[in-house]
Order: sequence, then C-alpha cells, then structure tokens
Amino acid sequence: MERHGIPTVILATDTFVQFVRRMATTQGCPYVAIADTPNPVRGLDPEALRVRVEAMMPAVIAGLTLPPAELEARIKAEMKGQARHVRASLPV
Repeated sequence: MERHGIPTVILATDTFVQFVRRMATTQGCPYVAIADTPNPVRGLDPEALRVRVEAMMPAVIAGLTLPPAELEARIKAEMKGQARHVRASLPV
C-alpha cells in the first residue's frame, strides 16, 4: 500500500523492528513507519494490551498523517543513532 501512496504503519515488537525495516527496504519502502512495543505481547491481559496500544498511538498517527518527506527525515534521524548489526554469512 505504501508504494501506491497510501500511508502505512507496521506494528511490531521491538525484537523484530530491525528485521521489519530490512524487509520493508527490500520491498521498496525503506521509510515506512513502524510502531513498536516491547516483546512479548502474547499472554498479556486486555488492560496491559490497551496500555501498549495507547503507547504506540503517537507513532501510528504520525505515520498516517505526516508528510512523506518529514516522516522520511525523522526515520533517517532515528536510524542514524542506531547501531547496525551485520551477520556473517558463514558461522564463526
């Protein structure tokens, strides 16, 4: 949807954010918005899930409403501060 100009936000747990970003990049959407929450979410009661969802809402709203250039600039700034993990292609 993002490639067709429809704002999109991916929901993910923090464990999978880097993987999600890489996959989105391979699909031509390197700056898609990602709203994340701490892992795990499985087994949380409804009230705990509500708290998690409410905490993600600012990221969801920003991802759906910010102009694409501003969203891209914010994501680039976030990515600049993150360490990039590279896996060896052969076991060490």
